Amino acid sequence: MRSWAPIGVLVTGTLVIGCAGGGNPAGDGFTFGGADGGDASATVGMTSGVGTADDSGSGGGGNGNADGSVECNDGDGDSYGEGCAAGPDCDDTNAEVNPGAAESCNGVDDNCDEMVDNGCECPEDGVSGACNSPTDLGTIEVGDTALSVVGNVPQESSFDWYVVSFPAAARPGEGVPTLSFTVNTGNAFVFDVVNNQCDAMGAACGEGGTMMGQAVGLTSWSFEDNNPDCCSPPMDALQPWPNQVFLRVYRSTLGPSCDTYQLQATR
Repeated sequence: MRSWAPIGVLVTGTLVIGCAGGGNPAGDGFTFGGADGGDASATVGMTSGVGTADDSGSGGGGNGNADGSVECNDGDGDSYGEGCAAGPDCDDTNAEVNPGAAESCNGVDDNCDEMVDNGCECPEDGVSGACNSPTDLGTIEVGDTALSVVGNVPQESSFDWYVVSFPAAARPGEGVPTLSFTVNTGNAFVFDVVNNQCDAMGAACGEGGTMMGQAVGLTSWSFEDNNPDCCSPPMDALQPWPNQVFLRVYRSTLGPSCDTYQLQATR
């Protein structure tokens, strides 16, 4: 009969007896080295993965598998998360934010590189940002409509400049010159109406204006020439007919953004 001497191994609070003589008489999942080729010390293995007091195989960073690996904790379904093969996620509540995402100009660190909007670019809209060379929306006669391109203002401190004409041979003029947004993503855009290019002050605005009746910070503007005293002093100087007006479009939101807008001019 082969003799054996007990070797005590403590695994998470339970004393396990190993054998110096080789073999595994208990058949309990432990492997022992010894007289038949291994070393004299016991090698302890567990088939349940990461060992804990309750032998559940669950660790602190994820759920344990039988092979000792950790399951992927992916809260938003984008394949990134703690223990995931794709890698960790910096925001596991938003599937559009992860290390594999493209960076957009939206004030968010989309690709988890700890930098916001780095390398993002908005589509070039071709609209002039110079007040002395504004983009021309054309001449609007009675019944006409003109649309701008779909534009963007990437930086909060920038402007897009336009000029538009509503010609009238005499007062009162015909039609109702009107400017408004047909697209205003997130209500992020407003415009000012001014009488001269590069003018810092808004035009006079009978209704809907801000800042003491000036046409600034607007989402729509119209001119109705219905004042019977419009053409004689002293009323003639209050609101001139908009034969030609200039618009500056800008964002009312903070930070870089690729939100879009589109202007419409009607009469």
